[in-house]
Amino acid sequence: MIYSEMIHKISNMKQVIAFVPIMEYNEKWQEVWDMEYLTTVEMSKKWNISSRRIVTLCIEGRIDGVIKKGKMWLIPADAQKPADARRKKGKITE
Repeated sequence: MIYSEMIHKISNMKQVIAFVPIMEYNEKWQEVWDMEYLTTVEMSKKWNISSRRIVTLCIEGRIDGVIKKGKMWLIPADAQKPADARRKKGKITE
């Protein structure tokens, strides 16, 4: 095998290796975008609480399936509103 042929095969292998993670990344995000997501503002209107409170719930991990995309939180449209953590044994703390 000539040295230039070896270099050519190695360069082709690098392209294939670099291509695989991109495909996996795109497949992952395709699944994400197939679902319907709402922003914190849209969810605040749906749940009747402030968007800042929803951000806090997202940070605390109390809403299942949330994704942070840049500075924006994406919340699944069918997500359930978390229970109020202030309630203990049927009583409301003030």
